[in-house]
Amino acid sequence: MYDAYTPKDVAGSLPVEVTCLAFQVSESNQTVLAGGRAGHLYAYSVSSNRRGGFELSKFCKSFHKKAVQELKVCEREDLLLCVSDGQLMAHRLSDQDFKVETLIHKAKPVQTFARFSPKTSGDLYVIVASRKKLFLFKWGEKDGHKDFIEVALDYNPVFTDTPSSIKCVGEMVFFSVRNEYFSMTMQKDKTARTSSSDDVAPEAWNGFVTRLLNFNCQPGIVPMIDKRRVAFVRSETVQMTDIWGNRPADGLKDVLTFTEVPMQIVYDSPYLVGMLSNGRVEVLSLFSDVPVQTMKLPKSMRLCNGAKGQIFVASLSDIWLMDTATNLRKNVYHLIQERQFEMAIQLADNSNLIPDDQKIEIKKKAALNLFNQKKFDESLALFGEIKTEVVQILRMFPELLPDGFQKPPGGVTDMPANDRMRALLALGNYLSEVRTEHAKHIELYNRLRSSGQAKKTDTEEMNTLLLTLRVVDTTLLKCYIKTKPALVDSLIRLQSNACTFEDAKKILESEERLRSLFVLYETRKKHEMALDLLIDQSCRENADPFFDDAIQQIVEYLQSLGNNSLPLILKYAKWVLDKNLEAGVQIFTSDETEMARNLNRKAVVEFMKSECPEAMIPYLEHVIFKWEEPASYFHETLLEYYVAKVNSLFKDYVHAFPDDENITRAGDEDGELGIFRKRLLRFLEISHSYSPQTVLLQLAPHAFFEERALILGRLKQHDQALALYVNTLKNVPAAEEYCKLYYNPADDTNSQVYLLLFRALVHPNQHHHHSIPFNADSTPFGSFRDDVSETSTVVNSTSSYQPDVNTAIKILAKYADKIDTIGALNMLPAKTPLRVVFSAINAVIQTTGRQASTRKMEKSVSECAMTKKLERKNRAQSTKIVVTFSSECVVCDKKIAVSAFVRYPDGRLAHLYCHNDVKI
Repeated sequence: MYDAYTPKDVAGSLPVEVTCLAFQVSESNQTVLAGGRAGHLYAYSVSSNRRGGFELSKFCKSFHKKAVQELKVCEREDLLLCVSDGQLMAHRLSDQDFKVETLIHKAKPVQTFARFSPKTSGDLYVIVASRKKLFLFKWGEKDGHKDFIEVALDYNPVFTDTPSSIKCVGEMVFFSVRNEYFSMTMQKDKTARTSSSDDVAPEAWNGFVTRLLNFNCQPGIVPMIDKRRVAFVRSETVQMTDIWGNRPADGLKDVLTFTEVPMQIVYDSPYLVGMLSNGRVEVLSLFSDVPVQTMKLPKSMRLCNGAKGQIFVASLSDIWLMDTATNLRKNVYHLIQERQFEMAIQLADNSNLIPDDQKIEIKKKAALNLFNQKKFDESLALFGEIKTEVVQILRMFPELLPDGFQKPPGGVTDMPANDRMRALLALGNYLSEVRTEHAKHIELYNRLRSSGQAKKTDTEEMNTLLLTLRVVDTTLLKCYIKTKPALVDSLIRLQSNACTFEDAKKILESEERLRSLFVLYETRKKHEMALDLLIDQSCRENADPFFDDAIQQIVEYLQSLGNNSLPLILKYAKWVLDKNLEAGVQIFTSDETEMARNLNRKAVVEFMKSECPEAMIPYLEHVIFKWEEPASYFHETLLEYYVAKVNSLFKDYVHAFPDDENITRAGDEDGELGIFRKRLLRFLEISHSYSPQTVLLQLAPHAFFEERALILGRLKQHDQALALYVNTLKNVPAAEEYCKLYYNPADDTNSQVYLLLFRALVHPNQHHHHSIPFNADSTPFGSFRDDVSETSTVVNSTSSYQPDVNTAIKILAKYADKIDTIGALNMLPAKTPLRVVFSAINAVIQTTGRQASTRKMEKSVSECAMTKKLERKNRAQSTKIVVTFSSECVVCDKKIAVSAFVRYPDGRLAHLYCHNDVKI
């Protein structure tokens, strides 16, 4: 025990019996107000002389006619609320005679009242207990002056008696009814309608009542605002809850016990002070069950809170001040010696008598004491509160100190494994908060520096912060490895991570954290190290499961690099292509990012030519078909590799094919040959960015007639192409498709393709297959067979072909509108029977007739449209438009004047530019 409070006289031997106390704090002074049984009011203020103490500053003998039962000071509103003779009245606090401002008639007799100050409003409300009900009043304007206006308050249930004690904490109201404590949550009713009565405020509140505790003594409710608690007297014990009426979860004691039932208690942090019988005042600490102090003040009966660390006590005729300041220093050092650091900190923080550096030293000792008690979270939180240097804290964790720091003995090293793990977990949480705060300061400094607003002192401070952050991040990495391995990678990925690469690499290698090591390499852009690690781990049987799909990881890694890292990409792409061709091609063809699309494609092609020709076709197909690359270099390269692939496959195909069996049509062959010939044919058909002559030289001379025909078509050598379809391939439907592909009535050459087809059928020997000069040394492919002759699928160029007049007539009939009829008929042999030609002539006549009818109809429609246009033009030209100085634009309402204008059908005018901007 120790003397927490020292009593001092305020007023003695008053001529009246004191019935209640109130305390007023103003900018200029502190005043205690004492109400008497005879209705008198005394005001004692701090004396202005050097000796201190209190002196009578005001005395109002006619304050009330009867005993003053309760007083409340409302400093901001300059009101003194008083209950006397069951009536609640408001007095002017600054008035010398405490003039009555108003009184409340609707609630009488008043049992008790409390000031209600919701956080959502700065207005003054008063809750009044009267006639088994609670009433709510608001201080506001009424009839041109300030008054209390009733506010609708709806709550349940109905009380069996009038509430006898009321306290408010924010939107919570606590009160007692008979032998029960209740809480009521206040909520403003947003749906309430405005009342037409001046006596009722245009708002309403709802109260949600909850039963809390029973008691069998004089009720006592004490708000503990700084602890967010409320204390309830229950006989000798005091039960504490949070402000919502639930059991507190802050770790402090929730039950305190007095030596007997207190008549009244007040809270003065960190003490609960109770008024006991026979004038005894007992002081309890929130941190201990043992009473701190017991003093006896003769016949004392009432307590009232004063300033922080002060409590006023009143007997029937005397008033004392209990003050903690007198013995504060002695008590703080006594508590430190007794290792009651929480109490010491509370007392020191509540007073200005102890310097800040001493307060910090007290908290540092308290934090060390908590650490020794293995309360690691509380200890580190207190270290953080006083901004202790990180290195000082790390001295308690010698194994985590960075290299170069002297490692003291002891600390967590000597603790059991379980306690050491708890300490490391607490340290990790603390360091995480520290690094977040430091990173924010550094980010703010970088913004100031970029805008040119940083000062020299800021730069010096940032250098210190960066050094501290480096120590924090390095230590946090070690800590997470031991306690929270799942967070190691997240820490490394932080952009603001200040741990040096060498330190992090050394730590991760020593712990064999290869996965995190890869993340470090990736984050710090050590690309070669990251890729070498993936390759190395892919070859190990007992590697971490993270590296099971190392090839795909390498592919994704290389895809994330840009054109600046192309040599590096090509270096490691070679390894991937050797392992998996498809995965290797994905490096250069990814559509997930723009990196692959923006690579130097010509360099990639040259790389594939030398290192992996097999990847060329899939890569160029993606570049040309997906990315729509127009450059002829890539188109010709793809054709070169198509032809090489087809030539190679066709050579094996021909040697494996019986000589007496016809070869399958192009693209229908089995296996890869059919697939690649289809691709080649399609590409020859759709691409316009290659040299046909070059491709002709690359194709083998004794095969690939379909491809050759398409190329000849690109060269507009349609007679030779059609001769291949008709005479060599015997495929008239393919020849028709060829004509559809190239027919263009606006082109002199391409408009004759159907006529050339007709001629190829009628005179096959006149425009037979034209041999393409071939030199085996001019291409890398050469002939597929040395024995290719008349027995093979290739038709000898000196063969004689039979005319197919019937098919030619069908072509003429089918495409009569696309063939020069006279020219075609002149090509027919003179001995052609008329009945054979009849169907074609009939089709030509019908087509000609349809065309004539169509032209005639088009002419009629055009003439009709022209007539209407001319009529409209004539009407418009005959319309008189008058523009005067008063003519205005219908859009902007400004004068037309000499501006260009538009006239609408209804005669309105508008500026041309207004008309273009706004359509009417």
